[in-house]
Amino acid sequence: MKRIFTFVLLLKLILISADLCAQHTAYNQFWNDFQFVTPIKGKWSNEINIGQVWTSVPGNNNPFYANAQLYVRVWIHYSLPKAKFSVFTGYNHNPEIKLAAQEGLPEIRSAIQGVYYFRKTPFTLSARLRLEDHRDKRSLGGFDESYRVRSQVKMVKPLNTTEIVKGAVYMVASEEVFTQTAPNVFSQPKLGSNRVTIGCGYALTNDFLIEVDYANDYYPDKTQQLSYHSIQLNLSCYNWVKNLKDALLK
Repeated sequence: MKRIFTFVLLLKLILISADLCAQHTAYNQFWNDFQFVTPIKGKWSNEINIGQVWTSVPGNNNPFYANAQLYVRVWIHYSLPKAKFSVFTGYNHNPEIKLAAQEGLPEIRSAIQGVYYFRKTPFTLSARLRLEDHRDKRSLGGFDESYRVRSQVKMVKPLNTTEIVKGAVYMVASEEVFTQTAPNVFSQPKLGSNRVTIGCGYALTNDFLIEVDYANDYYPDKTQQLSYHSIQLNLSCYNWVKNLKDALLK
């Protein structure tokens, strides 16, 4: 664990010291994400994500200035005592992201992911590795394909209980590195960005969690550096199919 956090500290120092003279642009954003998780059978489960991204633009720091992205994703998870393996496919609609110097065209994303849990009590410490396939629609037709590798270390710690159950208050912190690659995933890898997240959540019931996070995304570049300051609102619903049926039958 000490080696992990030493590596993270060294990485941050490298990023901060890299090209201090480069032009820097910052955006303020607001994200919301709704997670609906339900067991399927045995070790299998399903998850649906629905989310939205609001963003500021150059010359206007209002984080709600433009509706930058809408997305939906469908996951399949396979869980083991110390690990979880997942795949997802999703659709991203980018209505006004052109205002933030991007093309504003839709994209299709899919990914494979593995999570390893170092420990689960009295706090959860995990490492995640995800390989994403991005198919971005071009204005001249067709799709461009690229890959992104995401590696994350994350800690979740209940503050007033030993586990996250109804009434629990918990904190979350993570460090994630994004590596961009060419269509051939083994060629031309480069650091895409670094994301630090810290936040706090509350369990309204055993199956319904609300969480508010702050995330800082930093994109180093020799000529123009970007940073995104984001407030996230996350709502997680577990066993939602069963709970919905129970509510309707009352």
